[in-house]
Amino acid sequence: MLLSIDRVLQLLAEGKSLEKIAELSDVDVSEIQSVIEEARKIILEYDKQRAKSKIIVKKKSSITENKNQAEVSDNIFEGLEVLSTIPTESVLTMYIDGASKGNPGPAGIGIVIYDGDDRLVGKVSAYIGKKTNNQAEYTALLRAIQLALYFKTRTLKIRSDSELVVRQLSGEYQVSNPNIKKLYERVLELKKQIPNIKIEHVMRNFNEKADFLAKKAAEKKR
Repeated sequence: MLLSIDRVLQLLAEGKSLEKIAELSDVDVSEIQSVIEEARKIILEYDKQRAKSKIIVKKKSSITENKNQAEVSDNIFEGLEVLSTIPTESVLTMYIDGASKGNPGPAGIGIVIYDGDDRLVGKVSAYIGKKTNNQAEYTALLRAIQLALYFKTRTLKIRSDSELVVRQLSGEYQVSNPNIKKLYERVLELKKQIPNIKIEHVMRNFNEKADFLAKKAAEKKR
């Protein structure tokens, strides 16, 4: 039998002992151990390479470039939970939502972050004070774009179940509320800094995770 890393790992996954694998491969156990050690080194090297692409979030940090570049302050990391390595200069998909208990009332935002391979890599659940539902929706969108800028995202897909927000950004609806207009203009300013960005509407049942995170945060009164 051909002795290879893939075959040895497969047999280990099937529950075979080192002795049994050695017997099936017609080699000594020491050779099997050597193959396993080689696999371990490859995995460690792969992890190191992935770690190089990760930006570490520091509590006391900010990124300020030129006048046309976004200023990223500490509060964009509030409520952020990194579940896996978030790659830089890559493709990210973010599902966003905002919730208000009272409209206006205690409000929260929820963001679910996926990498280019559709793996869940991070999420945000943050209380944002007393806001309306629309303010919360725009705040979630703004936070998503700020995080994408922090991770130097090249292609960003944002999905929201707020038809109002999506249609206002596409130019179909006008923005008349002065409080919303400030957030709207800030979003337009920042989204220009991402090479490829798409903001699209999804039905609420496809946005349940972000909805849950937003409502959970809204219940955390300060």
